[in-house]
Amino acid sequence: MEENKCGCCSEEVKNETIGNYVCYCNHVSEQDIIEAINNGATTVESVIKVTGAMENSNCAVNNPKGTCCYPDIAAVYNKYKKNM
Repeated sequence: MEENKCGCCSEEVKNETIGNYVCYCNHVSEQDIIEAINNGATTVESVIKVTGAMENSNCAVNNPKGTCCYPDIAAVYNKYKKNM
């Protein structure tokens, strides 16, 4: 699967979340991603669309890691999707 990057980031990052949000730009939490999956989101892209993650992103400033949140969103999706 090809990983998407937000508009502000282009480097590879580790799949670890830091703090309360998975997507800091739009305040999307792990719980928001779980709810999206429970409500029928079947891909990472559909989770992004449903939650509003990565819209108008500025991860370099907003994310404590200073990197794109897509890998973190995908990691959370994969963590919970296989359990449902």
